[in-house]
Amino acid sequence: MKAKATRQPKAKCRPYDTSKRAHGPHTKSTSSAEDKLQAISSQAFVDPPSSIPMTLSTSATGAVLFRDLCVQQVKTRYPGVEPRSDWELLYLAEKKVEGSVDEVYAALDERYIKDIKFFGFEECEEMVAKALAWRVEPTGMKPLPKELNKYVHIRPIPDTKYSIRLFPGSISAEYCMDFVDSASGEPVNSPFEFELWGVPDPDTPWLSMPITMQMRSIENAHGIKQEDILPGHEKFILRDGLTCVLVRPGKPKIQFKVPVRKMPEQPQAASEVVILDFPEVID
Repeated sequence: MKAKATRQPKAKCRPYDTSKRAHGPHTKSTSSAEDKLQAISSQAFVDPPSSIPMTLSTSATGAVLFRDLCVQQVKTRYPGVEPRSDWELLYLAEKKVEGSVDEVYAALDERYIKDIKFFGFEECEEMVAKALAWRVEPTGMKPLPKELNKYVHIRPIPDTKYSIRLFPGSISAEYCMDFVDSASGEPVNSPFEFELWGVPDPDTPWLSMPITMQMRSIENAHGIKQEDILPGHEKFILRDGLTCVLVRPGKPKIQFKVPVRKMPEQPQAASEVVILDFPEVID
């Protein structure tokens, strides 16, 4: 799963009581604020390990609050460990700290004191808050089971107990697809023998994808064998507006078109554009 920053809203209230932590001495650093923010935010994870099943409610563009991403990462990776501050939340989301719960807290205390000595308490707190307030677009982050909205769509596959789910990836025109159990909504890996193809648009084949191309899961594309994909993690990266055909042995082909999302509004050009409303498709 990849993620990219989209925008930085005003920092929200912190969910953790920082007074639980010993602040340590305040030593002013000579580096610039930008350097400090880059240094501390570089700890924030971008590509979570494939062992972590990421499922969060996503926005229209696929963007999620980075804080929410970190909270789920820590809950999954460190059962029994409750971050005592935003700094610990950010650090644990990226770093692997070995040991018992007490040993993890001891390691965090040691590292926290070092950061406070280098950055200073107030600046450290401010930089962590800014990092957690970013919105990121983690392509491949799956919606919650049975979550439906105008951007998440589920359609049943005839003669099976499974459905195809489409959900937003990056606003740069990536849409994701996976298979889910129709009853539970839980994601599953390839549940039957099939091939997925991207094909030219049947209405305007001369304007779209010029060739027919077999689509493979992002895991297969990165060299992960099918049997090694963790349960429920498999997903396919498609493109907005792409026409796809699901081919199953001895079964009718299934064709669908990936939704097209409107791009964020761009500043209007100096001269106005008049749009003529001609019909798009004529039967």
